[in-house]
Amino acid sequence: MSNELNEFWSEKMKRLFYLYDIDKDGQITPADFEILADKLSTLVGQGDDKRREEYATARKALCQEIMRADANQDGKVTLEEWLDFHRQLAIELRKPGANPELLPQLTQRINTTFNMLDLNHDGHIARDEWVKTCQFFGVDKDLADNSFTQIAKGDHLEEATAKKMFFDYIKTDDPNHISNCCLCFL
Repeated sequence: MSNELNEFWSEKMKRLFYLYDIDKDGQITPADFEILADKLSTLVGQGDDKRREEYATARKALCQEIMRADANQDGKVTLEEWLDFHRQLAIELRKPGANPELLPQLTQRINTTFNMLDLNHDGHIARDEWVKTCQFFGVDKDLADNSFTQIAKGDHLEEATAKKMFFDYIKTDDPNHISNCCLCFL
């Protein structure tokens, strides 16, 4: 990675860190995921008990995967731990012949993220699911809709395409890569 692009990659990983740091205390903890899951389940109109339970399960899985970055095992992920962890993932993903599916510390997180976005569990992310979730993370509705148009075929983002973009987001340091629109979801 060149210094300029490395700076870009670091900045996008920092933005991602701060999206997960819901309570804005400078660290990611399991409490952040409880807040996130509650807010997200309310946002998407999933007030029924079954969907709330699904979000609680997803929150727990997502929390466990992200907490793998807690290098000193103190129950919180600092920005430094976050960047170190993701730097190692990016290095692994960039290796020739690397199979991202073999990185369990990222694969489970991506699967969980996809399942949280696929609100009706039909195997793809619909435009309205994408836009609602983007808006939850503070992205303008029109910008979210335009980004969906760039990455999807029609009104659906297929599972394989979405997951590939999520992997690409972690590994790329190209500021123009299409996967950069995935910021909200990893």
